[in-house]
Amino acid sequence: MTQTSLSSEESIIENAKSRFPEYIKDAKVDGNRRITLPFDKEHLLEIGKWMRGEIGLDHLKGIAAVDYPTHKKIDVLYLAGSFSKPEIQDVIVTLKIELPRDAPTITSVVSIWESAHFHEREAFEMFGITFEGHPDLRKLLTLDNWDGPPPMLKDIRFPEMGQR
Repeated sequence: MTQTSLSSEESIIENAKSRFPEYIKDAKVDGNRRITLPFDKEHLLEIGKWMRGEIGLDHLKGIAAVDYPTHKKIDVLYLAGSFSKPEIQDVIVTLKIELPRDAPTITSVVSIWESAHFHEREAFEMFGITFEGHPDLRKLLTLDNWDGPPPMLKDIRFPEMGQR
């Protein structure tokens, strides 16, 4: 497949849906130049490599996590963008993956986006998400003597939300 030239959020979504019709169903434009593509974690590397190589999303701007203790899940959000393609430099594509809260494990994307290195370490430390294959998954922000649970889980900060 050749490099795709894109100029709008809709064309990125159409491209993703046509390439991965069985994986990406609920893609949507969230606002001006913002797109969300939800899919299952098993397809992260395949979709990430395609996004980087074919769409031109050559930079991971960040990884966010959202804890839903009452739903027993953690959403992981990969915020991807482009430095190399002027027509999509202001577009942010959010790759959204739901993980079970009791075993939040996913494959590392450092092999696709080197900029994921510290973002994955932060999500590991703050939310307890394990990134399989990460080259150096260790604490980044808390004190060396911190042995407590991941500090950003809601039931840690708000005990009335229940136990993990």
